[in-house]
Amino acid sequence: MVHSMAITEDGTLFSWVSSDPHLRCQQLYSLCEKTIVSISACKYGAATATAIGDVYMWDGKKSMEKPPVATRLHRVKGKKIP
Repeated sequence: MVHSMAITEDGTLFSWVSSDPHLRCQQLYSLCEKTIVSISACKYGAATATAIGDVYMWDGKKSMEKPPVATRLHRVKGKKIP
């Protein structure tokens, strides 16, 4: 399973599993009110960062049948990542 994402010019975030034979693209409605500035996807999950420094992650394995649920990570806002 390979997890993929795309962000539109207006900041709308879409996610899909590339190995899905139906290639069902899903909008992440839980992040609609956020200004997304960075996205990252890997084999089993994904992450995004907002303009105010919040980081959200979700499990890509659970998002085949229903839209993923993004969870905000606590205590990372304002931290420098080496």
